[in-house]
Amino acid sequence: MEALWQRTGDPLGDFIRLVLLVEELLERLGAPKEDTLGAKLRSGAAEAFFQSHPEGPALRGRLWRLVELRNAVLHERAEVPSWAFSEGRDLAARLLAAVERQGFYSREEWTARMAFLEAPAPPTPQAFPEVIPPERARSPEAEERPPGAWKTLPFPRRPLAKRALAPPRRRIP
Repeated sequence: MEALWQRTGDPLGDFIRLVLLVEELLERLGAPKEDTLGAKLRSGAAEAFFQSHPEGPALRGRLWRLVELRNAVLHERAEVPSWAFSEGRDLAARLLAAVERQGFYSREEWTARMAFLEAPAPPTPQAFPEVIPPERARSPEAEERPPGAWKTLPFPRRPLAKRALAPPRRRIP
């Protein structure tokens, strides 16, 4: 998973990039690439790393908290909280330092990832300044058609029983 890590100022996008960086870290440790983030965290390679690392149980707990937040953001459309990026950045920096000491990253790759983590956050993009009132919020096609000009579906010319794939004739209990 090679990607260009760059801050954009969009909280959701920056958080997802941070989670992808953590996922890449777990893959470098030996977790299978096709697994989900939770399965990568439970993989044997990650378990061995957390057992050998002095802060292993604390790091694992913080990682699970980040995975739960990621799932809530992606699947439940929850808002990215203000603490998420600072917590995730600190966690990813600790993992990067530990993984780089073991030789899983080259020095150039490590500096590129650390530059992403240490970059100041750009300003958050502003919302659209124009508010569209509901009466203008219509598709252009709806305005061009006169009312009542909608097409209706034609009735089939053949009866259902004479069609090539007739429905099965059995009794429903």
